[in-house]
Amino acid sequence: MTPRELRRELRQRREELRRSLTLMRRQARERVRQLPEVRRDRLRRRVRRAVLLALLLLACLMRCECQQAPPPVKAVVQETPEVKPKIPAPVPPPRREPLRVQVKPQPRGSYLGEAQAPPTWLDDFRLQVSARGPRLAQCFTGTDRPGVLRWTASVNPESGAVADHELEPLGPGAELKREQRDCVVRVLSSPAYRLSAPRAQVLPNRISLVIEF
Repeated sequence: MTPRELRRELRQRREELRRSLTLMRRQARERVRQLPEVRRDRLRRRVRRAVLLALLLLACLMRCECQQAPPPVKAVVQETPEVKPKIPAPVPPPRREPLRVQVKPQPRGSYLGEAQAPPTWLDDFRLQVSARGPRLAQCFTGTDRPGVLRWTASVNPESGAVADHELEPLGPGAELKREQRDCVVRVLSSPAYRLSAPRAQVLPNRISLVIEF
């Protein structure tokens, strides 16, 4: 029931009580007039009590009408704050000191071998190579300018044979054609060289010479 409907209902009840109270007074007066004096006093007292009760009830109704109904109380829902779990901070790994190992220096033997003396037959070999100069010049017939060539080969002093030829032209723009390379290898290989070497120097040696043409 709304407050407006409640006030309307209280107002109707109050009017009904007033009409009832007025009617009761009239009825009481008529009865008092018709009864003897003793009964009249008793009836008066009853009427007074009834009138007092009616007045009290009327006062209560008027008081209830004046007081408005309290507004409805809204339930307040208290929101619980969301509690986020605490993430523990990462623990850094323990610091490790670098290992330091001291090694005492150990004496080592010398790796430098004794310098070997050139073979005794090397000068004879150079002279015989120089003697083949005219034949080597024929390998470069038609060349506009002279050149320089590094020749490296394995020489067997006992048999006088040479093998494992390496030819390296020297100077800017120097280059050997295939026919020239074959000709130079043929001239330097044949005939075999005549070298006199001690028994300890009969093993092949790697010799490198510079040849001009």
